Amino acid sequence: MTSTARFSARPTWKRFGAMLHPSSASNGLNFTQVLVAGTAAVPHRLGTSIISLTQNSSRVAVGFSDGSVGKYDLVVGADGISSTVRALALGNASPVDLGAMNWRSVAPIRPRGLTALTFLLGDRSFFGLCPVGEGRTYGFGYVMQTRLRDPQEGRLERLRARFAAFGDVVQEYLISLERDEQVHCSAMEWVDVDDWFTGRVVLIGDAAHASSPLMGQGGCMAMEDACVLAEVLRSAATVESALSDYVVRRKPRVTWVQQQSIAAAESLGMPPVIRNAALRERGDQMMHSRFKPLVPAP
Repeated sequence: MTSTARFSARPTWKRFGAMLHPSSASNGLNFTQVLVAGTAAVPHRLGTSIISLTQNSSRVAVGFSDGSVGKYDLVVGADGISSTVRALALGNASPVDLGAMNWRSVAPIRPRGLTALTFLLGDRSFFGLCPVGEGRTYGFGYVMQTRLRDPQEGRLERLRARFAAFGDVVQEYLISLERDEQVHCSAMEWVDVDDWFTGRVVLIGDAAHASSPLMGQGGCMAMEDACVLAEVLRSAATVESALSDYVVRRKPRVTWVQQQSIAAAESLGMPPVIRNAALRERGDQMMHSRFKPLVPAP
């Protein structure tokens, strides 16, 4: 049987407040609804993809899958880890496999005693639980292993079997899930490209710097990218100088997140006895040092 150890992020939770407080967290559906409402007046097209990019010193011509062409002052590639914009504008820097699998879900319950972000660690694996809004809980299981395809049919039962040796709080969470489609499974991948823009085409979020999820900062980094990009576009004299300023401001922070996520992943590969002793002695200090640089505004 796999031995596990439980670690709570309660001290860091209290210290950083808004970063981790359950009232500030929600699920993807609610967040999508907020975004849709906030961008209601923004022109948009659905069911259309980009197939070509051609640019000169002042405009970018974009070819779409419906045969139309649009010309724009700036193209922002916010299209994720498998970015089409990145492939067309900067060459296809394919995502790198990190040798781990991740299972994520949101349960309609709050397991007994769960009041803060909590990790239960196994051998080269962990299960994390995070209280989110409206009495729900976000759960994520992580296993260091070769990439696999986990079909949706039967996925929930396989997830329960994978983490059957973990504590009661995980079992209570997993029992509350009812359907295979509640569980999202993905291989962990990484993107680290030297150039985030060329001419008037720029990348943000995972399209530019996808990372391991172990810092939990993927969505945060993308939103910060967007805010900083908007700021520099308003203040810079030219689009080109704005994009340079954007990279200068964002790269150090993003690099920190990537480096710390790799360090966290490497710790999972340590012998559990050594890893657990180190975390019990210095876990709060380690977590605080990882997140403190992210508290100031970007």
